[in-house]
Amino acid sequence: MTDQPPIQLAAIVIRDGRFALFRANAEGAWSLPGGAFAAGTEDVDAAMDAILAAHGVSAPAIEDDFVQTVYLPLEAGGHALLNIYAPTEWTGDPAHPEGHERGWFGVNEIENLPMEERVRRAIFSAFGWEDETEEADLMRALAAGMEPFGALPATARDDDEMESLLMLEALEFGGMPGAAGESEPPERPRAESAGSRHDAGMDVLRTISGGDPVRAEAGLRRSSPELAGDIIDFALGEVWTHPALDRRTRSLQVVAMLAAMGGKSGPLRSHINGALNHGASAAQVVETLRMVAVYAGFPAALEAWPVMEDVFAARGIARPGRPA
Repeated sequence: MTDQPPIQLAAIVIRDGRFALFRANAEGAWSLPGGAFAAGTEDVDAAMDAILAAHGVSAPAIEDDFVQTVYLPLEAGGHALLNIYAPTEWTGDPAHPEGHERGWFGVNEIENLPMEERVRRAIFSAFGWEDETEEADLMRALAAGMEPFGALPATARDDDEMESLLMLEALEFGGMPGAAGESEPPERPRAESAGSRHDAGMDVLRTISGGDPVRAEAGLRRSSPELAGDIIDFALGEVWTHPALDRRTRSLQVVAMLAAMGGKSGPLRSHINGALNHGASAAQVVETLRMVAVYAGFPAALEAWPVMEDVFAARGIARPGRPA
């Protein structure tokens, strides 16, 4: 039995350009709202949602809001993992734990607050205010030497949807938007060797997400180490790269299957974004869900329809046929 580093969860909660922070006493260090990931718990996103709820915050799209993992040294040796989220949509009034103090701070104030330096750098890095961090080096090591990229500002969701780092049962990879209908990203030839299959899988992950796949791979290897290789090398590197179907077609197929299964909105949202990144038009996405209605039932299509509309709205796409 291997020792599992303790896992903490925390959220970057912003209101009017100021960050919610907590500390245990007047001399203590400030920290992000969060808590421990309980042993035996399987769903990290659900755990983060529950912790935020205990803090008086409701974040309905938390599964899309993962930012990065910070590695914190422990006094007894080793390190703990701090998974940080940045809720892009939230309501409520963050309540401090009993005996704690809450404060709202601007960016300039955070620079001078007493707090764990790695967490401070992670906040800045998450919003593109710091190019390099120690955590970036660790992420590079986890991702087999690939270069990391900076996260997008949570406040830019209307223009550039934050990378979705979903690694659940349906290849829940991100959705950074590209222009709808733009030409499909170039595909590599189908891979033959194990190494080339991995490279091809990473390239598919890049085109699905619309960005550098390093963070998605690192998150996948962290959350599902036993399946990560199969997902990247086989599902993406072997199946997705077969030349019989282009990536746009495959993306629309995945949208149809996820919608037909009535799955979670996170994976469906991710793959609708992926289809648009692969050059599918808004009309093609609409027609895909119409086919779902015919062959999988109208309830499934009606459940998927608002997810599609949310994606279109976030990317500024007018839905074809929508009444004026």
